[in-house]
Amino acid sequence: MDMMKTMQEIGHIQLGMNLAEVSDSCEIIWEVGTSMPMPDPDIANRVPDIVENIRSFRKNKYLFLSPEIALIQELGNQADPREEVFITIPGDLDADMQERIRNNIPRNIKVTVLSEYEPLPGFYPGNSMIVICGYAAGGRLMVTPETYRLVGRYSEFFIRKVFIPYREMEITEHYDNWMEISQDNLSVMWRAES
Repeated sequence: MDMMKTMQEIGHIQLGMNLAEVSDSCEIIWEVGTSMPMPDPDIANRVPDIVENIRSFRKNKYLFLSPEIALIQELGNQADPREEVFITIPGDLDADMQERIRNNIPRNIKVTVLSEYEPLPGFYPGNSMIVICGYAAGGRLMVTPETYRLVGRYSEFFIRKVFIPYREMEITEHYDNWMEISQDNLSVMWRAES
């Protein structure tokens, strides 16, 4: 299983939840550990807190830079009819993967899938926010190359940008094919203890 491709299809949090269920398998730990940090075992328990934090900003348009299926599903569980979710997918993503992303989208909230080249419809500082997922390691915020590119694309948008780590580590750990984003690009980082 290619962990990075799976992450592109279902998001960091959902992949983390799936991996946490099989975290006692040495084979899985080894396979995952070569490309990304293992998630915390209680990642599923954090989802409602993460969504509560997202909602605390009182926005109604959420742009996810990765298809965070678990978070979108939880948002939809108590969705306000005015809330909308947008998922930006990289323009160079193959058609099969784009189709799998569309098929995985929760149906309990309005979700629009956009190519990174499409404009954001009706996004303003007062009504919108961007959700960025990755992992935190020793104060460094790490994202996939696709997310890094999307953060750059939307860096000039004056709307709130929230970083949500699926794993927070005290030590600085860098995995191949992950890139560090500057905290200057963000408004806030969600922390498990907050």
